[in-house]
Amino acid sequence: MEPSESAAERSSTELTPGSVAEVTERLLLWGRRDGAGLARVEYSSEFDRQKVVQRVQTELKQAGIAWTELELPTRRPAEEIVQFLRERLAEVSGGMVSVTGFATAFEPGIPLADALRVVNFNREALVALPLRQLWWMTPVLLQTSLHAMPDLHGWFRPQLKLNPAMSAKVISDSGVIPLGAGELRSVNFEDARQRSQKLLVEFEAARQAGAADQDLLMTYLLPALESLAEVGAQQELRDLTSQFEGFLGSLRLGKTPAMAAALDRLAGLYFDQGRYSEAEPMYLKALEIRKAEPGDPSELGGANRHSSTASSLNNLAQLYQSQGRYGEAEPLLVEALEIRKSELGERHPDTAKSLNNLAGLYYETERYSQALTAIEQALQIYIPALGVDHPTTQTANGWLQAIQQKLQG
Repeated sequence: MEPSESAAERSSTELTPGSVAEVTERLLLWGRRDGAGLARVEYSSEFDRQKVVQRVQTELKQAGIAWTELELPTRRPAEEIVQFLRERLAEVSGGMVSVTGFATAFEPGIPLADALRVVNFNREALVALPLRQLWWMTPVLLQTSLHAMPDLHGWFRPQLKLNPAMSAKVISDSGVIPLGAGELRSVNFEDARQRSQKLLVEFEAARQAGAADQDLLMTYLLPALESLAEVGAQQELRDLTSQFEGFLGSLRLGKTPAMAAALDRLAGLYFDQGRYSEAEPMYLKALEIRKAEPGDPSELGGANRHSSTASSLNNLAQLYQSQGRYGEAEPLLVEALEIRKSELGERHPDTAKSLNNLAGLYYETERYSQALTAIEQALQIYIPALGVDHPTTQTANGWLQAIQQKLQG
């Protein structure tokens, strides 16, 4: 029997950029090289970060490379944080060091940018050690650090972003006709509850340490909620969202793509619980943020051409469709289709996804001829792009048959 292929030996070009698998492989390739260096990973989910850590740590250990965890203390002057880093790093003999806790490390009352400038001033002492240092940064901290310590950022190679793993429904934005959402991970209920509780403990610690609202939501609370949603623990999920309604209602929201993605995820959790009135304003806010992102304005009401805008349009349309608000859903789906055609091309699978969504609305409103045209166009894209045996293609074929039966009956 041939030895199994390690993560570092698989081609990263086959992996989804920003996924747990892709970030893991990039870090392993970097960590196995000789010499010292710094790497930076932006992350929005502590749950996903832990998955990367576990996989990297396991494979490095098998390769005989040491792994060290270094968590910064909380609410300290910047000079103390630098001293802590220098002393602890000096104690490590080699291998890779994973450094966490930057978001809550610095004392409150002092602008974060000023604290990070102190770190930047000491950059040469921090990077001189014969180690591979892996620094984990939340989105808010990263954005501030880019301006406050630009010299230090020049030392980070690679610079990675770990995108949160969302539920199949959110990823597919598939409307009524499913697109082969894929298997959800089989996770024990009790394990999911324990992971959720651990994230909530970390959430409270980070809140006490003065972490930014966006980091609290994206790094701890959302992953805790999604951990429960992943295994269908709806009662626990409802209890937890109710417990944090005050916090969610008082969020100071930044107008960033990361926040738009977080709002979409949170709205999706409310949507799955049937809490449509709470999901709608979050979907609307996400759409507003994405339409305001830099980009070439289109003739479609000023919306830019980003495919993320199309995803927001589809999410909102799906909500309206579930409520029977078909007149409001249809123009959103049409706009999403036009954006994807323009941004991604006529033959892209996401363009087919929009056609599939429109077919679902036409089917629900008994406009079977229009549904047939849309699903046939979708299949003309799916078959050459994905193959006839792909679950998405097979699902679309099933709906084609259902629509044909309606026309014949």
